[in-house]
Amino acid sequence: MSDARPTITRRRGLTALSGLTALSGLTALSGFAALNAPGASPAIAAAGQRPAPRSQQPSVLSQQISAAVDRIAIVNTHEHTIAEADRLAAPRDPFQLVGHYLINDLIAAGLPPDDAVKLANADAPIAERWKRLQPYWDRCRFTGYARAFSTALADLYGVQQVNLEGLQRAAEQMRQLRPGFYREVLQRRAHIAYSVLDDYWNGEPTRPDADLFVLARKFDWFVAPNARPDLDRMGEVTGVEVNSLAALKRAMETRIQQNLDVGMVTIKSTIAYQRSLEFLPATEADAARDFSRLQALKQRRPTRDEDATDRPFRALEDHMFHHLLAVAEDRGLPLQIHTGMQAGNSNHAPNTRASLLTPCIRRYSRLHVDLFHIGFPWTGDVLALAKMFPNVSVDFCWAWVLSPALARRALREMLDALPYTKILGFGGDYRYVELSYGHSRIARQNITRVLVEMIEEGALNENQALEIAQAILADNAARLFPRVRTA
Repeated sequence: MSDARPTITRRRGLTALSGLTALSGLTALSGFAALNAPGASPAIAAAGQRPAPRSQQPSVLSQQISAAVDRIAIVNTHEHTIAEADRLAAPRDPFQLVGHYLINDLIAAGLPPDDAVKLANADAPIAERWKRLQPYWDRCRFTGYARAFSTALADLYGVQQVNLEGLQRAAEQMRQLRPGFYREVLQRRAHIAYSVLDDYWNGEPTRPDADLFVLARKFDWFVAPNARPDLDRMGEVTGVEVNSLAALKRAMETRIQQNLDVGMVTIKSTIAYQRSLEFLPATEADAARDFSRLQALKQRRPTRDEDATDRPFRALEDHMFHHLLAVAEDRGLPLQIHTGMQAGNSNHAPNTRASLLTPCIRRYSRLHVDLFHIGFPWTGDVLALAKMFPNVSVDFCWAWVLSPALARRALREMLDALPYTKILGFGGDYRYVELSYGHSRIARQNITRVLVEMIEEGALNENQALEIAQAILADNAARLFPRVRTA
């Protein structure tokens, strides 16, 4: 990243910006409406909100800080972006975008699960699906998920209001998309330098588009295998016959190296979706006994609700998680780990509290642990861990759409409590680039709001605010997840 920093200088009552990376021109690709620059009024209209009264129009200070924040090229800590070729081969359907996260708010608002499935049927008429969606959209349209959706439709497809006509317009615009639209959305419109990609759908290590992504990969499979078929499959992909605890460790290490060979820059874990983040010390002997019992299971066990707390091979899982952390520490790889509530509409949230990781953070003091999603809603846990431990950072990925207001309050508290170098300000956490764009707009707006409030309170001056913005949106993440990893 450049060492240049945004600055503000005052001349004759006017505020001038200098040291900022200029945005390139917004030449519309085929399939995108020729609209205003990011953050323009169509996004507000699409969210069903009226323009602010004149007395509430942004101040000159707010406009200047917003312009500077908009020019920062974000290093995006977390995405699940599907390959552009796969996206272009799929149906061009705006309800695709409804299906990531927004669908969970709709179900929480009462949308029947059967209707949720029908919304995803791209062969069904849009009018029929809108009729099912509308009552629940009306209830949800002010949430963070809905705002990311409506902002994306407004700024990228010219849809000023989410209704039947708007969705039909979006579908027509999507049919015009061509190769290159990922660069248009991510780099030119969202002004994202690059993103850390968790391509969980790829069974084999796959090198991503290096212009847009660096790679994060998961190894939870090796931590919590289900039965003998998992061990057999591990052997097939690593070339290590997994017939003992020691062999399971070698297979994990081999898989890590395979991913390093295609450019992995960080290890990712979402094991909090399966079990508690409390990983107790487990002896080699206890883990080996669990391995022998698991190896005897010839068929995979069905998933049960009780699995969140009832772990029949707990000693093996605990032991293997500690081994994963030890390997990551030895190889200088950071760990991105899910903390806080899970996606979906039925999970065991208490398993996800970041404070449960305290013994691991203390034990592996040379391992950098990036605590995802600000531990939402237990943000105090991640703040305390980052304040105590040099090897912990707080990551706002997903947070700005979970609850913009909660994330805003958390950022203010963290700037009061933490060195700003420990805060990673944005990760889109979406499959679809349009929604990552919408999320980025919400993030920039709310980061600006926090910084302006701190300036107005006298806690910062303008240049200090921009120093913080540059760090939390770009420099901190670039330091942890560089484009080119050095061993």
